[in-house]
Amino acid sequence: MTDSHTRLAGTASVVVLALAVLVGVALDPTVRLLPVRARLSDLGRPGGAGAFPFDYGLVVAGLLGLAFVRAWWPAASESRDRVAAGLAGVVFGCLAVAGLFPEPSAVHLPFLAGAYLAAWAGPLLDGVRLRRDGADDGGRSRAGVALLAGAALVALLWGIRAVVQVTTFLLSGATSALLLTEVATLALFAGWVLFRAWVGGPALTVDAPAGDLSVDGR
Repeated sequence: MTDSHTRLAGTASVVVLALAVLVGVALDPTVRLLPVRARLSDLGRPGGAGAFPFDYGLVVAGLLGLAFVRAWWPAASESRDRVAAGLAGVVFGCLAVAGLFPEPSAVHLPFLAGAYLAAWAGPLLDGVRLRRDGADDGGRSRAGVALLAGAALVALLWGIRAVVQVTTFLLSGATSALLLTEVATLALFAGWVLFRAWVGGPALTVDAPAGDLSVDGR
């Protein structure tokens, strides 16, 4: 896979994922960004107005993303970058499975949960790496800080979501979700994939004379 094909696969996976969520929300009036007891999984329930574009959008985004990871993996020059590629592969694979088996399938929830966890862990680990290894390189350092800030924000939103869920369960017996948390997690992951596809490339290195971000062997 050439550089252009790699970038195209990574970018297309993000575009399809975004369209799956946006079109699904637009077609389903029962799911909105902020109300409680709203989850992305609600979009994919059989018979729902947004089920088809959401479920199959996840599948297509997952397959495109796996094509991107397939090019990323052999370009990775060290174990930390292979871990990052592996986490991206987990996200895309889990999203595809979650789309193939929407709720109320018992398969859906664990795979979607795995996608969210890996979608947060990948940018976090890459941010730590860039921040530490880019101490003498402003571009790498700024990229690392941005990824770490995004991961921190997502962690905060999940913490707020947990508090809301516990509180509503104790007060009313119902559980709340806050769709914004899930959307923020996918947005962090999408930004990371685009960064890897266009700015950092699948395998990040530093050119010796200029300190620019580049791709190993290219």
